[in-house]
Amino acid sequence: MISVLGYNFYHKMTPYWSWWWEVNNKQDELARTILTISVLALLFLWYKWMLSYTTTSLPPGPSGLPVVGYLPFLGSNLHERFTEMAQKYGPIFSLQLGSKLHVVVNSMDLVKVVTHDLDQTFASRNTPIAASVITYGGSDLTFSNSKTAHWRNMRKLLVSQVMSNACLKASQSFRTREVRKMVNEVYTKIGKKVNINEMAFNTELNVVTSMLWGCSKSDEGMGSSYIEDRFHEVESKIFKLLGAPNISDFFPWLSWFDLQKRRRDMQRHLEYVDQIFDNIIEKRIKANSSKIDRAVEEDGRKDFLQILLELKDQRDTPVSVNIIQIKALLMVFLFFKFYVFFLTQVQLKMGTLI
Repeated sequence: MISVLGYNFYHKMTPYWSWWWEVNNKQDELARTILTISVLALLFLWYKWMLSYTTTSLPPGPSGLPVVGYLPFLGSNLHERFTEMAQKYGPIFSLQLGSKLHVVVNSMDLVKVVTHDLDQTFASRNTPIAASVITYGGSDLTFSNSKTAHWRNMRKLLVSQVMSNACLKASQSFRTREVRKMVNEVYTKIGKKVNINEMAFNTELNVVTSMLWGCSKSDEGMGSSYIEDRFHEVESKIFKLLGAPNISDFFPWLSWFDLQKRRRDMQRHLEYVDQIFDNIIEKRIKANSSKIDRAVEEDGRKDFLQILLELKDQRDTPVSVNIIQIKALLMVFLFFKFYVFFLTQVQLKMGTLI
């Protein structure tokens, strides 16, 4: 019975693969030989890759396909898929996505180890292409490599200068102003229903924006509300691109082609934001150079933009900063503003559910 089935299978499959051995001349024979050797070599390399992947001291995890790894099996709901994997492989597991090896932790204790105890080891991740574009080539703190001198200098500048007690005290009036605005708004609505959650949320965002460039003159057409409106036009698109999957992040050798146009789209948003930054910085530099209309000599107030510009002009400081780095740091604060927005939205949703 088995011999009969094998005979039938052989005769049915012969027409499909016999073309491989039928050649008409020596040139076809040479091409067939080269192609056969290439296929065998690829199969051997794939076997060696799978063998090395399984024998290295990596956490357990699912095996994937050649080249693409486990990428085709992830699906859209990553949190659900990773939860299923954690139940099967444990609180830490690894999986190959394209040419990148990923390690996933699903335990609070392991998260503490990764983000605190071994922070220097795990912080040096590859920057996504979209994030690299919007941060001026990784010139900020969020996505730059923490092992580089640039990251250390930016961190030192941010901690010792921008976020120091003296600088925070200089920008205190901007925070006080926004809080007073909220209190006055609540006072004017006595006897009416007031959404405190929404008002607190708007106040948080306004506080961050005021601390960034609160000294900008509203009568120049570049006040905080005007700037805020312009950023609202693109900030949701920027963060949507930052969270969107990009095939070039998993296969870096495809980044030159930009198949999903992530780089192109983010570059357009960067150009828009860069124009806003240029206008703000240019007007502030002109205001600072004018003795009549000096933007920062009002009760000793200083916003973060003014502090950064003063650091740029200082030559005797151990850490220097240029215009590109100033823009990148301003982008960091905008990321922080979005983080505040996200947390507030989560709180509002949880409050509604409860």
